Amino acid sequence: MIQVDDKPVQWSKGMTVADLLEQMDNVRFCSVVRLNGRLVSSPKFHETLIPKDAVIRLLPLVAGG
Repeated sequence: MIQVDDKPVQWSKGMTVADLLEQMDNVRFCSVVRLNGRLVSSPKFHETLIPKDAVIRLLPLVAGG
């Protein structure tokens, strides 16, 4: 099991950040996640493995001026 924004999510061996985001709703504009305190940007989502018991925070794209 992993925690995504304080909610439990089923974990599977070999799961990447991209795999996680594909199974979640309303994360289309997520460009960065915090994985166990480390920032991971969208170009690395497909290669970044999620360890068991990970804590993930979704950081949506924010624009402004």
